[in-house]
Amino acid sequence: MRIVLNGRRVGGWITHVSRYEEGDSAAVPLDRLKPIVSVSGLGVEPDLVPLTKWISERWWGSWRSVLSSASAPRMRERIVHSRRTGSRDIGTDTVAVAAFELFQAGGGLLVVPPALSSLAVVVRLASIGPVLVICPSQKMASMGAAFLRRKGLSTALVPDEWDSARGGVDVVIGTRSGVFAPCPDLAAIVVIDEHDELLKEERSPAWDATAVARERARRVGVPFICTSAVPSAESLHVLSGHVQQVDAENGWPQIVVVNLSDVPVAQSLLSSELLEAVGTTGDTTVCVLNTKGKARLIVCKSCRHVQACPSCASLLTYDEDNNLWCVRCQEMHGGVCLACGRAAFTVPRGGVSQLVSQIQASSRNPVIEISSDSPDDWSKGTVFIGTEAVLHRIPTADTVVFADIDRDLGAPRMTGAHEVLSMIAKAARMVGAKGTLVIQTRQIENPLIVALSQTDVSTALQKWSNADSAQRHAMTLPPFGAIARVSVAAPRSITEISLPADISMARYEDAFLLRAPSRTQLDAAISLIKVEFGVAVRIHVDPYRF
Repeated sequence: MRIVLNGRRVGGWITHVSRYEEGDSAAVPLDRLKPIVSVSGLGVEPDLVPLTKWISERWWGSWRSVLSSASAPRMRERIVHSRRTGSRDIGTDTVAVAAFELFQAGGGLLVVPPALSSLAVVVRLASIGPVLVICPSQKMASMGAAFLRRKGLSTALVPDEWDSARGGVDVVIGTRSGVFAPCPDLAAIVVIDEHDELLKEERSPAWDATAVARERARRVGVPFICTSAVPSAESLHVLSGHVQQVDAENGWPQIVVVNLSDVPVAQSLLSSELLEAVGTTGDTTVCVLNTKGKARLIVCKSCRHVQACPSCASLLTYDEDNNLWCVRCQEMHGGVCLACGRAAFTVPRGGVSQLVSQIQASSRNPVIEISSDSPDDWSKGTVFIGTEAVLHRIPTADTVVFADIDRDLGAPRMTGAHEVLSMIAKAARMVGAKGTLVIQTRQIENPLIVALSQTDVSTALQKWSNADSAQRHAMTLPPFGAIARVSVAAPRSITEISLPADISMARYEDAFLLRAPSRTQLDAAISLIKVEFGVAVRIHVDPYRF
């Protein structure tokens, strides 16, 4: 709605209605009340208004921003009648059976290998009642809606089909903002790929769609089910005791781990496995090489050992005196190789463009470099080379090659390994059960690389996740602690105030990371910061990367 303030129309939301005599409103003189001059939109679903308030408080942000995200996209309502089909397609595959068992248990986390479709969960639950589905990307939501329609289910792809969702369909599906979509007679909420970074809101408040969907399901009293091939530590902890693994022999593609230290030409990425993949006539190959970020490989000229911190596995870098040191641990490691003791190092260079020129001379297939301005087309039997973005542009491939996974695996972040695992899961879905993943690395003994090289990848990754959770617990990191990224507008600085003794602080790029043993203690520290700096401070609670 809109009212007139100081001669101009100002928009807002009606979040509560009461009689004039009730509550504090009785103390406001009638002549001070402003009339509503127009209704400019449908706003938020009435039953979700308390949820939006909870989000603004939970993630320390503006209630107005959350209400804006939750509002219907149309200015006026368009009446759409119910299109429910009452589908009875329950499915008999392992994913559908596991989904129904989890639904009967009240919901939880379903670990679905990447070669299997998580949409089988939606098909099975839609036979029980309307389902709200949240996907990481609009492309995935659109393809999912098309698949469900072929199964005979009526769908509403939000936000474009918001009115159809309000009218009633079998499945309401959308991206993270779809968590606010209407879904009459809701039977279950499903989040697909709960580990994906795209489910995290980028603006303040930086709410997480998985957590919001879980809270909405709790308030409505319906089961909440999230699926993932590589579950996040947060979901494994929160849904502990309600985790179910889908067992399948062909759940993962063939994974080939290549030791770059064995490549005859020093500093070269052209292994025999990569050359075979790009040289196979008629096959589609995707090469991923991330050159962005601050992770710089320092490699010993003698033994080709990558200089990584023995404590946290983060890549080492040079300080002002050319000594090796760890950005994460803040520990010095001298000026000699940690493996052989030699003092001669090299920093491998070369990015996507150089790799393209090298492969063009070795491949019979066309070679295309994918960048932000590349045309969004695809053809079978082509070699595509680019950064991680190439995984979002190419729908399917026979082989995906990670030309140098160390650039990502050694990032100075605790979440670096999970970011790599998310990329690998996306690539595994691209190639399917019959495809191949080639992972090139110099850190052949890295625990994650060892897990991916096992025959039973699902079981090995489960053990790796348990070890990762134990490390997080020992370091009081989420989900066993609480973290917030705080930035203050210059010239002010968060170092101006004294924080409680149980709050640790570290610089992270142009901001500070606050870590507390519990969320309650973190909230108390944030309250002090908000009082001191007011609107000059930006709070990002539970960041995806730290």
